[in-house]
Amino acid sequence: MAWLFSKRCSASLQSGKIKVRIPLKVRRRLWAAINNYNCSYDETTDTGFNYSTSILNKLPEKIKAEHGLQTLAAFPEDSSGTSRPTDNLEEFILRGNYPPYLFDSIELFYDQLKKMDPQNEYNFQQEFNKIMEETELPWRMADGKIFPVDSSYIEEVILKNTYKLIKEAKFEGALSEFEKARVDLVNEDFLGAIQNANLALESTIKGILGIKKAKPGQLFRSLIDSGLVPNYYEGFLQAFEKHILRSPAIIRNEELGAGHGQGATTNPVPKELAELAVNLSAVLINFLIKKYLAKTPQVEPEPEPSGEIPF
Repeated sequence: MAWLFSKRCSASLQSGKIKVRIPLKVRRRLWAAINNYNCSYDETTDTGFNYSTSILNKLPEKIKAEHGLQTLAAFPEDSSGTSRPTDNLEEFILRGNYPPYLFDSIELFYDQLKKMDPQNEYNFQQEFNKIMEETELPWRMADGKIFPVDSSYIEEVILKNTYKLIKEAKFEGALSEFEKARVDLVNEDFLGAIQNANLALESTIKGILGIKKAKPGQLFRSLIDSGLVPNYYEGFLQAFEKHILRSPAIIRNEELGAGHGQGATTNPVPKELAELAVNLSAVLINFLIKKYLAKTPQVEPEPEPSGEIPF
């Protein structure tokens, strides 16, 4: 099962804190983009029968399997009456009765495109984001997952790049924690967002240093001592460690309930502070992984030998 949009944001969708409204004109553009990047491939049945299929041919069954549905549902073309069962994917994309399932379908399509035609996965994602930007809708896709955004710049330039860089460095623990921080923001779990943002940064540093366990203070000091970050100007490293690198950890430690117990009364965490923690972590992860990748030799895959390959 996949961790799709409607599952990640279920609490906020049910409470009405976030709403998905995609006009028909936008749905048509999304349907055109999906068709443009659809690709065919061959499959073999258990009996050995070979046949050709495509991502879109398989998509309805994947959607139903993810949500335990017997059939898809869509409103009539003239928008009259209630929704009705349909297995027509175009009807479902254009007039599906539950808008979050549209985003689920797009994420499932991206996931299959990534497997079948990886050279086009980011092209499709870029097309989705272009449609959202041009129609002024507050949604962006990063690493195949759709999020509501308050700032297209942050999502496009900072957060999307963070996903890409963490995956390139193969820091899977950091990737999972950073993703949880983004989902916590969506679900308005601001304590969780602060905690996971800080964990993602710490996991990134551990990955860079090749260590599994260290106290935060020791971790930051070890990173500075590693020489990964140059002393750009006199006093830079001292200021960087104390006032910049430690910022997400300080937010976590000082905000009641994030790093320590809240005490006798509950402490509502401001949304702006949680966003700051996530965005600070994203910027630092970007910077550190870029420095790490620049210093890490990239291993080129060995070319396949010519001729027959022995079994």
